[in-house]
Amino acid sequence: MQIKHPVQVLKKKVEERIEYKIQWNTGSITYEPMIELTPEMLSLVNQWELEEHYKKNSKSSEKIESKTMKIVEEQLNQMMEVEKPKLTPHKERSSEKGYVKSLRKNEGRIEFWIYIHEEGIERWVSLEEVKSRIPIALCDYLLQKIKFGGK
Repeated sequence: MQIKHPVQVLKKKVEERIEYKIQWNTGSITYEPMIELTPEMLSLVNQWELEEHYKKNSKSSEKIESKTMKIVEEQLNQMMEVEKPKLTPHKERSSEKGYVKSLRKNEGRIEFWIYIHEEGIERWVSLEEVKSRIPIALCDYLLQKIKFGGK
């Protein structure tokens, strides 16, 4: 008579109790309840459970990777679509020759004391007019007023 040894765990069955489908060295297959497992069977069940766990995790990580890859591709496509209109050539901003001498706040409005070479006069104007007529001079003036924290 041949001694029966567990060879492989095939499946886990959970209904009223936990059972494992085990293949034996004799070729027979049986369902064994967890509470009746021998140390030899427990060792096989432990290995099988670990393998199933790794399979499950690798499948879930593959799903997560594929989902993230799809999301990244969609975002890249959206970015490319958004960036396409921005590829138009840069238009030069027209700016008259002049400079800003100072600024003040008058009744809640910001006004600039400017000089425009073509007009040859100095006068107070609104922020909107400075931005439209001499934007580069406005930037130069404001950059001079910034205090940088470097050494």
